Amino acid sequence: MKLPEGKSRLDLVKAGATGGFAKRGRLVVNIDRLVEDAKNERKTFRNMEGLIESIKTVGLVEPITVTPEGESYRILTGHRRYRAAKSAGLKEVEVLIREPESELTRRRKSVVSNVQREDVGVVELAEALKALLDEDANIGTQRGLARIIGKREPWLSDMLRVLTLPPDLQQKLRISEVSVPYDTAMRIARVTDPIAQGSLIELALKGAPASEIRQRINEFKSGKTRGLRFQRSVGGYTASVNGPARRDAKRKMLATLNALIE
Repeated sequence: MKLPEGKSRLDLVKAGATGGFAKRGRLVVNIDRLVEDAKNERKTFRNMEGLIESIKTVGLVEPITVTPEGESYRILTGHRRYRAAKSAGLKEVEVLIREPESELTRRRKSVVSNVQREDVGVVELAEALKALLDEDANIGTQRGLARIIGKREPWLSDMLRVLTLPPDLQQKLRISEVSVPYDTAMRIARVTDPIAQGSLIELALKGAPASEIRQRINEFKSGKTRGLRFQRSVGGYTASVNGPARRDAKRKMLATLNALIE
């Protein structure tokens, strides 16, 4: 076949990828043809500035993995890269097109990938694992899911325990720019006192090392804490109280905090 004047075969491949509809291969496509997976575990995208600047400078180094969906391509892996590429102003991106798979198969692979890389917030990952356990009948038990994700069953149990944290603490972990390590969040979730959990979450979000978190947990368990601090923000203002870690002090401190807020 004679090529159009001034065109190479690569030019024709790219033109087909951006104009027509390719079903497999590693191609360049219009970024507007990509759609995010609504069930992707990642809901919060932290620290994007560096990636955006990198893409502006050298482009998208690693292709985004997608699968055909109607006249578009659904993103399988690379949601963060996709958002950064859009913010960087890219009109076309390189993609790696995979064969269509069932919804549950895609979600299994996505969850396993994020577990291995610890690349998603702890609450988001716990929610994804719980959804997979509830909806995939072939998994059956926590033991079956632990085997699939390559973790021990106690690890999975502790990760799911994160969802027992009070809703306000889960939300703090979800929206914070600071990513709390999985092991730290799981240790805090094992603490039974919600007030102590709140104090520990505050420490973790301030960047306290894991060793300090473990020490404070041991102090709470032994009743030898140096003190408690409760803090709440209302209307852009913050009220806080500090006090001794005695059992009878918690109620009085919370009453004082509420009085400050009022």
